[in-house]
Formats: sequence, structure tokens, C-alpha cells
Amino acid sequence: MLTSHALRAKAARKPRVVANLAFPEIIIVWALRHSLAATAPGNSAVKGSGHCADKHREARIAPEFSRALGLARLEESLAALASLTRSLSWAGRLPQATAAINDDRVTAREEAVLAALSAFQHGETALAQRLSEWLVQRSEQRRFASAARQLAEIMAEAGQFIPHDPTRPQPLGRQSEIAGAKDWQGLTASERHLVSGLRLWVDAFKSDEDPLGSLRGLFGRSGAADPALSLHTILHNTTLSALRSIDVRCRKCPGLSPDEARLLDCVAWLQREMPEPATAALAAWLPPAALRLSLDAARGLASGLMLDGQILPLRDWDYAALESAAHPPTTSDRVRYMASDIVVDLGEHRDPAKRQAAASPTLH
Repeated sequence: MLTSHALRAKAARKPRVVANLAFPEIIIVWALRHSLAATAPGNSAVKGSGHCADKHREARIAPEFSRALGLARLEESLAALASLTRSLSWAGRLPQATAAINDDRVTAREEAVLAALSAFQHGETALAQRLSEWLVQRSEQRRFASAARQLAEIMAEAGQFIPHDPTRPQPLGRQSEIAGAKDWQGLTASERHLVSGLRLWVDAFKSDEDPLGSLRGLFGRSGAADPALSLHTILHNTTLSALRSIDVRCRKCPGLSPDEARLLDCVAWLQREMPEPATAALAAWLPPAALRLSLDAARGLASGLMLDGQILPLRDWDYAALESAAHPPTTSDRVRYMASDIVVDLGEHRDPAKRQAAASPTLH
């Protein structure tokens, strides 16, 4: 039987419906959709000039903002919304997440914007900054955070508070490391959840199924983030750029590979806003260029899991011990996935000797 916490966590992964939102949330979602639509490339009303887009946006949104937020700071609220929208339009990490104006479901990006506004209203600046990092690329993070903070303050002055979730994890500091797990049984539920996603992705990839779709079936779409897409990005980059074979176990394996532990280590450090050890973990198999791209996705994965209540412990991993415990199974039990299947395009290396030499994940 599921506990009440498990039921809440399961429900949180389902997209919310606009009709069930609080009034301040509805106003923001409505304004975001109209504002983003006004700046869409195919919108004939705004062709030719950013100034035209601003005027179109203000004409549509100003009446509703004036009723909800008052006239005193109307211009400031419109300017903050415009700045926030420009950041999402120019540097949003999930441009495909834009919802149609009449869509009844709240997207992951909209949930993240609402969560950032709520965090600013309740003094959780560190959480708001992490959400900003997840929402937009680095070049626009400062602009986005500044606009979100201003809009949150104006809404608070008008008595329009975005509902605050008291179960949302607080920003984590560096805690004492615990001993590294030796196998699957030694992992916490949150760690098992992430390792299950890693194994599921590779299994789906090898079966010519949709890896991202498989992850979405496991992770769902968290209210304020999309951990499935973040993990998919890391693993997709790995298939293109891995420096060596990576060891990923089959879905029922009771053991734990060193590389699975490294992914856990990376996410745990990023949940505590400590990128240096997280970078070192991924650098075990990724070259510098792919590493830079994957770190942004890893931050999104860390934040997404954290917002869903999945906090990973810091561990003092003994990678050598994990390596020595990985006794090679018999030939009949082991499947070695070659580079032609996952790291390099099949058409590039049809010579078996070349395929053997390239990097590849290993499942057993």
C-alpha cells in the first residue's frame, strides 16, 4: 500500500490542470502564454519590430494585470513580464515546452516559472536561482532572475501570492559523507530510482525503442522540472562522445557499477550546488566539450529530482572496490554493447575490429 507521501509524490509527477490552479497562478500562466505567443516568429501581428511585439503584449495583458495587481506598478509589472518572456524566448532550455494558449495542462516550464516566483515571494532565493538556471541558459539567467524577483514582489504587494509548497526541499548545504554503497541493496530509494532510469534508458536504446519515452514512464513529468529529459540529454551526449566503455548493468542486476555510482555522485553534489566534484564524476567518461554541455543537463536533473523530493546522499564512494566486485559473468549471461550500437553511428564502423576499439556501454 502506498503511503500518503508516496501518493503525493506520484500525483506531483502528473501535469496539473489550469482550471485547478489558484488565481495568481492562472494570471501568470495566462500572461506567459499570451506574451510568448506575441513574440512567436510566425505571429503576423509582431513582424518587423520588437517594439510592435511589446505593444501587442501590453494591449492584451495590461487590462488583466491592472485588475489583478493594481495600477500603481502596472508599467513595472509589464516590463518585468516582458523581460522574463524575452529570456525564455531567446535562451529557454525547453523551447518545445511552449503551450498553446488554450491548453488545459500546465507545462513543466510554466510550473518552474510559478515555482521561481513562489520561491522569491517566500525568501527562498537559492531555490529561485536554481530554477532560473534550469529554465534559461547562462547568458540570460541574471536577467530572468531579476525580472522574476521584481514580478514576485509586485504580486506580493498586491496580495497575489503564488501558493507555497511546504514540502519543497530546502537548499542543501554540504553534509557529512556516508559510506559508499556496495550494491543495489545498499542504495536509498532515491538512488535506486535514478539508477533504474539509467538502466531503463540503455535497455530501451538497445531495443530500438524510445529512450526518452521510457524515462517519462518512470519519472513522469515533475511539476517544476523534467528530470527525464535531463537524464536523456546526458546519456545522448554519452552515446556521441564517450571516451571509453561505460559500465551500465541490466535492470535486474543486484550489483552496482562504478559508473552508475559516478552518476549518483554527480547528482548528489549538484543538489548541494557544488559543481567541482560533480564535474570530476562525469569527466570519468566525457571529453571537455561534451562535459560542458552535459553539466547543464545534470543540473536540471539534480533540480528536477530535488523538487520531486528525491534527495541523494553524499557518499564516500570506493570505485576500486566496486570495480573489483564486478566479477565478469559467463558468456551466456553477458551482453556487451559495441560502439556501433550506441556510441558511434552504425554506418561509420562496420568493421568489427573498429567497433571493438571504440567506446561503448557494457551491460551485464
